[in-house]
Amino acid sequence: MVFTEISVENAYKILAPRPTIIISTVNKKGEINAAPFSFTMPVSMNPPLISFASVPTHDTYRNIMETDEFVINIPGEDILEQLWITGGKFPYGVNEIEKANLTQIDSIKVTPPKIEECMAAIECRVHWVKKAGDHDIIVGEVLHVDIKENILKDGLLDVEKVKPVLHVGGMNFVVGDHLKKVEE
Repeated sequence: MVFTEISVENAYKILAPRPTIIISTVNKKGEINAAPFSFTMPVSMNPPLISFASVPTHDTYRNIMETDEFVINIPGEDILEQLWITGGKFPYGVNEIEKANLTQIDSIKVTPPKIEECMAAIECRVHWVKKAGDHDIIVGEVLHVDIKENILKDGLLDVEKVKPVLHVGGMNFVVGDHLKKVEE
């Protein structure tokens, strides 16, 4: 096998596909924001921590810096088009959940709403934020988790049923609907 070199700035492109989430936030005025992210990962189980990377110019980042709260909404294939709409260039203070014709519902522990059409919602409070090149890493402590009925199978996400959305790059996504189990 022959390897081909690519620029180090493009290394993230081969770490794909990546889970795609929609993060919902509010600002101090109570204006709601939602945007898709794929630079995300679990960080710790005890305490439960989840991180994502954002450029500091994003409205999501600005709102989180104001309120220290956010909700990670886990979309499925059925709202892929709406997910893309939430990533549009709207003026600050515009509610992308409404623009995407999605439904916001109250969260249990934080002010930002959950998105009803998503298969799960993870409510978080900022644990820490650290500069990382052109992005900042935001780590949130998980305060509450809601999932739709029957999305777990043997304690794991039933990917064949819920078809999670995985971002490859640009407008390209993979919809996970086949599980291959490694035999011991």
